[in-house]
Amino acid sequence: MKIAFDLRRIENPGVGRYMQCLVGAIVREAPQHEYFFIMSPGTRHMLDCTNQGIVLPLSARYYSIAEQVELPALLRKHRVDLFHALHFVVPVIKVCPIVVSLLDTIHIVYPQDLPSWTGRQYARVMLNLAGRLADGIVTISEYSKSDIVRYLHIHPAKVTVTYAAVAEQFHAARSTSEVERVQRGLQLPSGFLLYTGIYKKRKNHDGLLKAFASLLASGVDTQLVIAGPINAGVDRLKESAAALGIGARVHFTGFVPEEDLPLLYAAASAYVCPSLYEGFGQTLVEAMACGTPVVSHNETSLPEVCGDAALYADARNPEEFAAQLRRVLEDTELRSTLIERGYANVARFSPQMVARRTLQAYDKALSGRVKRGNGR
Repeated sequence: MKIAFDLRRIENPGVGRYMQCLVGAIVREAPQHEYFFIMSPGTRHMLDCTNQGIVLPLSARYYSIAEQVELPALLRKHRVDLFHALHFVVPVIKVCPIVVSLLDTIHIVYPQDLPSWTGRQYARVMLNLAGRLADGIVTISEYSKSDIVRYLHIHPAKVTVTYAAVAEQFHAARSTSEVERVQRGLQLPSGFLLYTGIYKKRKNHDGLLKAFASLLASGVDTQLVIAGPINAGVDRLKESAAALGIGARVHFTGFVPEEDLPLLYAAASAYVCPSLYEGFGQTLVEAMACGTPVVSHNETSLPEVCGDAALYADARNPEEFAAQLRRVLEDTELRSTLIERGYANVARFSPQMVARRTLQAYDKALSGRVKRGNGR
């Protein structure tokens, strides 16, 4: 079977990691198929299995009319049997069966994630088109499935939960010298709380700063590291931290190379996630895989994904969240329990298991066993 993957968003720090891990796992799990990797020019190096298939460069801009012409032409030219859209953009001219990854409904629940009005409208249209045109939908949590069914009016049988895979680079076997090297390189203190990711309102960086201020006010001596490409948000968050009187204890690393992320997790005393909406919560299970205890917001997909391996609190309540942070820092027995539970929890998200579930979703879509179209 000829399978084509749309990987043009592989540079995105969130969905890009999902693409890298899933596609590599599928190619390893089912080498009998013929694979095509549709990629933007200059991104081939971001996928480690391109030598096991054919890279098809596509220069058309994402979210453009041109892609709706060039993409189906490419699929038709190479006689593709199944097209997996790993983001929510699908070709309106359908030339082969389609499986689409809908990781969440953030563009509906939090439309402000896209600053452009035109972008918000296009995203809403394409999400609905993807739901209608796809022969099968894969998503990464039962919570996301419920939102897809609710907001896009998709029949539940059409949606398969595959979860997201944790890349094999995230594991606990770390040398102290390597961890210290990353700390020195990023100029980080020892013993810190860590939060990584992009800067969006729903990520609730402001709530975290308030909780951290409450934690310090309770007498706990620690520091906070905020890592990731938050760009325009840095100055505003620095101002907020200064206004709370905690500016000297909050550190911003900016972008962290992929190879250093596991070591950054390992260096942290705890990983914290105050995000108010996540379709999965990739960074939490990555932290668990690296032996770092987790404190998380208690809504959306996060309790489903973390199970009993995290402490939970309402991240809208700074004092409540700070109380859980204090517990994880001061209770040695609790820390050990969370770390062990974290290792056990991560086993649910192995690349091999996720690849098998996704291949089953392909078979289901191709066999016509899913209910077509919308409606419940």
